[in-house]
Amino acid sequence: MHSLSPLQIVPLHIVQIIVNYVAESSSVVSSGVLVNSKEYRGLLKPLLWVCSNFRAITYPLYFRQAKLELSSTSNDVKYLQVDSLGLGYPSHHLAREIAIEVSDRAVYLGEALKLLSQEPYDGCAFPLARTLTFAIVTDEDEGGDDMGSLAIAAATISAFVQRVKRMASVATKIGVQPSGFARPHYVPGHLFSILVSQLFQLVSSVEYVSYFDSHIPVVLQLDSIRNLSHIRYAFESSVYQLIQLARLNAPTLQSLTIESEIDIDVSGLLRDDYGNYVTYPRLLSLKLWDLGTHVAPQRLTFKGAVPFPSLRVLRLWLSHSLEDDTFFRGNALTLESLEIRLGDSIIQAIHRHNVFTPGSHPKLQHVGVEYLDGIRPDCLTTIAEAIEFELSIGPKATVRDIGCLPSSMVMAPFISSLGNHTCIQVLTLPHLSPVLWDVITLIKALPLLSDLRTMSPGIGSMPAGITHDDLPSFMISTFAPMGERFRCWHLNIYNRGSLAVEAQCVLLLALVCPNYAAAAPSAHSAFMDKMEETIASAMFKQYAPRLRRLLSYKLC
Repeated sequence: MHSLSPLQIVPLHIVQIIVNYVAESSSVVSSGVLVNSKEYRGLLKPLLWVCSNFRAITYPLYFRQAKLELSSTSNDVKYLQVDSLGLGYPSHHLAREIAIEVSDRAVYLGEALKLLSQEPYDGCAFPLARTLTFAIVTDEDEGGDDMGSLAIAAATISAFVQRVKRMASVATKIGVQPSGFARPHYVPGHLFSILVSQLFQLVSSVEYVSYFDSHIPVVLQLDSIRNLSHIRYAFESSVYQLIQLARLNAPTLQSLTIESEIDIDVSGLLRDDYGNYVTYPRLLSLKLWDLGTHVAPQRLTFKGAVPFPSLRVLRLWLSHSLEDDTFFRGNALTLESLEIRLGDSIIQAIHRHNVFTPGSHPKLQHVGVEYLDGIRPDCLTTIAEAIEFELSIGPKATVRDIGCLPSSMVMAPFISSLGNHTCIQVLTLPHLSPVLWDVITLIKALPLLSDLRTMSPGIGSMPAGITHDDLPSFMISTFAPMGERFRCWHLNIYNRGSLAVEAQCVLLLALVCPNYAAAAPSAHSAFMDKMEETIASAMFKQYAPRLRRLLSYKLC
């Protein structure tokens, strides 16, 4: 038999089968979770030299992230992931991501630059790394007398940034996560702003996530940060400058995500400081998450304006309702995913502007609906009206999150309303705790359904003449086979119900759905232990061989 040379290529699907087989046949799968052990790495190590497809799959598994700690007290770079495959030489050059933890003092005093000037970091040490994440920690206990000249500190920052650029020359994304407190006499706010601004100038995708215990003043050098394609910003203050940054990069911006808990006037995205209209011709994804936002209707009315003409993904997860249809204008033919938190005013605006009409959004495949404060708006007086309204948004959507169903209800009316929506493949009922019989009826009503997400389930009323221990045989004789495409039931079981009842529901459903692969519970470890115990019980013991496959499920 001839061995494969590096020039020969094994088909990619064959490579995936082999890698999956190695993972499943080794003893490193615990409760369905793949463990990154020496045994597993050793089994896959020979695949590195088979062909380029093998290398393409195995490299990212073990060299995804390199970790560097650049502290003001260390004598050298603490490289936390060296030789992870036992190759006999440093493997940092294979890393796809770099996570850098650095103290502000180390940067401003030049210590971080000195550390990165050592081998092997003096050159392009991470030629494959496209993502850099900086955790910048302020040393609150340190004094500021040794900061020296602010001009020298600024020059040191520039040299450090250039070293980072050389070290990871192909990086396209940088994330910054500050933590700590900035004090005027130790870490001047403008020095930190210089560091962040210069890092953002290196790439086209930026992310700034500030935790609520962080009080570091940031004033970005906006004019120097241009041609950005992706922005994600989560910060408790100074969000106005983010809106400015988005407007300045409007011609090139492809995705924008804002996450905050404070009141933000997002209408600033649509007008500049002089009142001129702003458009985002290339923006594909706009996500406004958990914003405490009230937008005055007159500020969102732009007659004839189309601010987001190419939008594919829209998430308006606002704490206050909108009054206008501005975000929906001009993208009916491109919109593919919509998640929205509704109140009376936005529902009325949707009706008033005929936003969703039959055939108006042909590409809309994912629709998720929730309500302000979790309360159904007054304009939807009944659950039936709410269901009708939600299903009218993208009637051909294959992925749906339906927020109007309460925690417990008779599901028959809802299921009967799905007659024209049999295309649904993934269904989320975030507040509903269903009974098993309703889940069975739902799966039978939706022949393409593959994934269901609910709260904790119950078995419900027992069929006449059937005892609890008779349920497995009753289910098989009455319902099997059904739901040939159904494969996963995601359960949110935090502080809900009984693990024993939930495990029984899952196993009973697995007996009648031939391709059922797993439950994905929120309390995975405890639930899997209960599943194993239930399979071994007298109720399910005779079906154990066909049910044990659920125990090796990997969370999806």
